[in-house]
Order: sequence, then structure tokens, then C-alpha cells
Amino acid sequence: MSPAKGGRRKIVHIGIDSGLCHNTRAYAEFAALLREYTDWIEWGDDYAILDVTDNKLDIPFGTRVAKMIKSDIKRQLGWSVSVGLAPSKFLAQLAMERQRPDGLTVVLPEQLGDFLADVPIDRLPGVGAVTRQQFATMQIEYVGALTQVPLNELVRHFGQRGSSFWHLAQGWDDDPVAPAEQLDQIREETSFAAPLYTREEMRDALRELASALCGRLQRRGLQARDVTLEVRYPDFRTATRTSRLAAFTDRAQAVFTTACELLEQTEADDLGTRLLGIGLGGFADEEIEQLDLFASEKP
Repeated sequence: MSPAKGGRRKIVHIGIDSGLCHNTRAYAEFAALLREYTDWIEWGDDYAILDVTDNKLDIPFGTRVAKMIKSDIKRQLGWSVSVGLAPSKFLAQLAMERQRPDGLTVVLPEQLGDFLADVPIDRLPGVGAVTRQQFATMQIEYVGALTQVPLNELVRHFGQRGSSFWHLAQGWDDDPVAPAEQLDQIREETSFAAPLYTREEMRDALRELASALCGRLQRRGLQARDVTLEVRYPDFRTATRTSRLAAFTDRAQAVFTTACELLEQTEADDLGTRLLGIGLGGFADEEIEQLDLFASEKP
């Protein structure tokens, strides 16, 4: 059964502050520990996101679950972690970062207004330098200020991205926790509260995804050759397109350019899109070994 949506969700974002997080055996123990609470786990570089709304221990209180997980990690692994609990992935990440290192921040639905009041506007997914400047001309510096802006005004300025920004500022985000990223691929994706229909908006989203993804590559010392684009249409059909680059790369511009070329091969122009994702793979053999942190769990 999939987790609950909307304000009823309880999302835990765990950021690893210190510990043997790149040790294969230790990371396998970490994964096993988290699976005692839920199978809805999304992995990233030195972090994990869990949906504990319907957890295996049937604990109805998200705060208690978050505290238990943090305590178990410290006791069993000796790791220092920061934990954020909130009704969405976006808010849980912000909460996790609020008290680093070794912190625990809980954001309840009724606390969203106060919590987002001083969050910089460029922390919203999809807000880069250009969009931040556009917000500046509207005298908007913080996410909390968006709650005072009419939805139709944001849509007029930013197209359908404006709708996504507005919904995130209200704390409305049903972006699901996606279990288990492929071990031979790393990926980033972004979903939209309302479908995008213009090529400029789609390119802006792909640019942000490519930048985030290549930042992850560079932190891992990896280079990739295969670029995969995922497009989810408003009717929830999904299209996937893949291209192999002429050479390995960790540069965002190369990934962005290829993703845009793959976008041309989809029906996004005609149908619009409610989700865009980029995956990178085709690593050299020795690089795959670095990426495969869960090798010891394979049968």
C-alpha cells in the first residue's frame, strides 16, 4: 500500500553528518536499520528520505519515529545524523538542514507559516539565479512571502512553475518517496503541482536538474556517459529517452544540452509535463564499484 498523501504524510529526511558512510558494510547496516521502520526509502549522497506515515511499527506519532530512528543510528552505528520531520520531502529537507550537525527539527502542518517565513526564495526547487532575480523585482526574498501573493499573479509571472512555487509555499507537495534508486545510475527529478506547457519552463527545470546531478557526480569523483530523460505527461503516461555521449563527463552543460535534445523526441510540447527527471549512468567499472554502496546485499 502506498503512503498517505498531503498534510497527513510524515516524511523523515536523514542527513549523515559523520560516520563511515562510504563503507559498504556500514551502509548496508544503515539500510537494514531503516527498513525496520519502512520500505519507502529514497537514497542519495549521504542522506536518506523515509515515508513513515504507515510505518512497520504502527507508531502514529511521526516525532516519536524520528527520535527513535536518530537514536538507533547513534547507538548501533555510532553515526552523527541530522533529522528533519515534515509533511513533504521538500519541507523535511529544509527541516533537516535547520539544526546541523546532530539536530532534530520537527515541522508540523500548523507550523509551516512560521517555519517558511525566513527560508530564502532560492531554496525552492526550480529557482535558480534568473528566477531569483525575477522574484527580487517583485520584492520577494523569502518563501513565506509567497503565501501573500495571489496564485494567478505567480502564474502570470512564471507560467505553470508559478503554481508549483505557490503550492510548495503553502506546504502542499505530494512528491512521493521513490524507493531504491538504481545502483548503476544516479538521478534527479522534479514534479510540478500543475503541468508545464512551455519549452522555456521545461528547459529551466532541466537546467536545474543537470546542475544538481553533476554536482553529485563531482562530489563522488564520477563521470557518466549515458543520459536518460524521463517525462511524465499530464495523463500520467511516462516517456523515457536515452542517449550515449561521445565521452564521459561530469559537466552540467553537456548533460543539459543532451537532455534538451531528448526532450525534443517526446510529446511534451504538445501534451505538457508534470514531472521531469534526468538519470546518468554508463560509469567506468571502477566507478560503478564506488557507486554500489549496497553490493554486500545482493544475492
